[in-house]
Amino acid sequence: MVTFIELHNKFHTRVTLCNVGASIYDIKTVDANKNLESILYTTYKENDFPFDNSYFGKTIGRTGGRISNSKFKLNGVDYVINSNDPNGLHGGIDGLSFKEFHYDEIDTDEYGQVTFSYLSKDMESGYPGNLLLNVEYRLYKNVNKLTINYNGMCDKDTLLNLSNHSYFNLSGNAKRNILDQELFIDSTKMERIENLIPQEIVNCDYIYSFKNMHKIGDYLMHEEIINNTNGYDFPYIFDNCDINRYNAILKDSISKRVLKIKTTYPVVVMYTCNYHGDEIMNNKKEMDSYYAVCLECMYHPNTINSDFLKDKKDVLLKNKKYNETIELYFEVEND
Repeated sequence: MVTFIELHNKFHTRVTLCNVGASIYDIKTVDANKNLESILYTTYKENDFPFDNSYFGKTIGRTGGRISNSKFKLNGVDYVINSNDPNGLHGGIDGLSFKEFHYDEIDTDEYGQVTFSYLSKDMESGYPGNLLLNVEYRLYKNVNKLTINYNGMCDKDTLLNLSNHSYFNLSGNAKRNILDQELFIDSTKMERIENLIPQEIVNCDYIYSFKNMHKIGDYLMHEEIINNTNGYDFPYIFDNCDINRYNAILKDSISKRVLKIKTTYPVVVMYTCNYHGDEIMNNKKEMDSYYAVCLECMYHPNTINSDFLKDKKDVLLKNKKYNETIELYFEVEND
């Protein structure tokens, strides 16, 4: 059964979660004028949300991003991901994003918490091993912060690279696109993309770099970007992989909303909602390009098939714990 659960705190922040895909349906925060509005680009109707194939707010996996040719070899065995995308997008057509998770709620003086749990059985969507997974959301009451923690263990070596696929737009109810919203990413290196698959690690030149905060739209329409991915869709490698630092910051100069991100992951995939869709979104219009930015904190995508990446962090060894965290801080500038 599809279920929605709401968390809230004294800052008037409201987070609506869904058990399908252990997902975030919506986040509402106040702007500089105390207007409470959504900071996500999400479906207008809750009923349209759970099984939508745009991955709004979903836990993507077992592997976030793309696996080239929907195939990988692990311990000498060939595996094929069940996918409509030629490159095994976000774990396949029956990946974690579309599974109904069990959930438990906890309410304390410090936070409200929802823990989603799911047993992904051996060879589900083509991945080996019985994977027991917990996705924990915790909204703090005295700090305006939402944490996402991923915990997992598998009885075989497998692939696991989890992230959250929320579409952010700080204007409020997606009243404007994100081209004038400013972004900082603590990164001077990224992965060059060819046919949507990472090819090598390169330095971020001026059209790609967000090391110095600037508007997302400043270079998005550059011919090199548009001809390649029709907008930003690149893995950025953090210069400082440290949960105690802000790895990314998004600002909207009109609403004065600020989103700050800390994570234990080494990479963020920045995606600027580069294509249209027929979903009716929370601005009551059809899904449109560049109305959101996804900041998908994760391991390097497709390391299993990448010669240039030696550290295969997305290979989860048998009976070893998977434990990674993403922290979202909600602020109002000059508040």
